[in-house]
Amino acid sequence: MDEDDDCDCSPARADWTKGAAALALASVLLFASSWDVLEPTEWGVVQNGFTGYVELDPERVFEGGRHFIWLRHSFIKFPRRLVNLEFSDFGRGESDQAPISARTGPDPDDKESGGQPIRLCVAFQYQIARRDVPRIYQTFGALHEASYLRFAQQAITNEAQMFTPRAFWTDRKKVEGQLLGKVNETLYRQGYATVHDLQLLRVDFNSNYEDTITNIQLQEQLKVTKTYQLEVTRVSKEVDILSAEAEAAIARINGQAQREASVTINQASAAAIQMEQGAKATWYAKLKATLGWSNDDFLRYVKIKSLNAQPGGSVVIGVDAVGG
Repeated sequence: MDEDDDCDCSPARADWTKGAAALALASVLLFASSWDVLEPTEWGVVQNGFTGYVELDPERVFEGGRHFIWLRHSFIKFPRRLVNLEFSDFGRGESDQAPISARTGPDPDDKESGGQPIRLCVAFQYQIARRDVPRIYQTFGALHEASYLRFAQQAITNEAQMFTPRAFWTDRKKVEGQLLGKVNETLYRQGYATVHDLQLLRVDFNSNYEDTITNIQLQEQLKVTKTYQLEVTRVSKEVDILSAEAEAAIARINGQAQREASVTINQASAAAIQMEQGAKATWYAKLKATLGWSNDDFLRYVKIKSLNAQPGGSVVIGVDAVGG
C-alpha cells in the first residue's frame, strides 16, 4: 500500500515542479521585457503598447539609463544633446535642406531696386529641455525637426530683408547674430526648443551682381593702393623740401661764415697796415730828429729809398721826357 502511494505521488510532484519552473521562467522573461534603455544623449516618454497612451507628465520624462516601465511599454525618444540642422548643398544629416532662397532689403544706392535675390547656406544647433518634451510630442509627435526647419526657414527669409546687400559681406557677423536671435525666438515660441548657435555658411548672389561686387571691391582696393601711393609721394616731397631747406640753411651758414671771415681778415689787414704805418712814422720821425734833417732832406731820402726798391731795368733817371 505504501509503495502504491509513492508511485502515485511522484508524477504529480514532477508536474508541479515543471509548472513552477515554467512560471518562474515566464516571470523572468516578462520582468526582463519590462525594461527599456535610453542613451545618455536621449530623453524618453513612455508609451503603453496595449492602449497606445503616452505618458506626458513632465515629471515622468526619463533620461539616459535602463528603466523599468512595465511589459509592452516602450520609450518615444527625443534628443538631449545639441542637434545640428543645415540648409546647404553639403549637409550630411537626413533632415538637412537645400539653401534658402531669400531677398535682401533695398540697396542704399538704389532704393527702388527692392533688394537682391540671394541663396543662404545656414547651419544652426538646437536643444530640447526636459520640461518641454511632453508639449513637443503633443504638438509635433516624433517629427518635430521638419517643423523646426520650416520655422527657421521662414524666420531667416523674413530677417534677410532687414539688411542691405552690402551688409552680407561687410557686416556678416551682425547679420549672423540677428539671424540667430530671430531663429531662436521663433523656435522657442513655436517649437519649444532653444537655438544655441547659428552659422552663416555661405551667401550666393546672382552672377551679375557677384561681378558687380567684385568690381566694387577691386575699385576700393585700387583706391586704397592709390591712397598709399599718394602718401608715399607726399612723404617723398616732404623729404625733398626738408633736404632743400637743410641745404639752404647750410649755404646761409657758409655764406655768413665767409662774410664774417672776410670782415675779420680785412679788419686784421687794415689794423696791420695801420700798425705798420704808425711804426714807420715813429721811426722816421726819430731818424729825422737824430740826423737833423730838414723836410727836403727827408723827402730826398724817401725818394732815393723808393728808387732803390724799383727793379733796375724799369727806372730811368736824369733824362728829360720826350718833347720836353
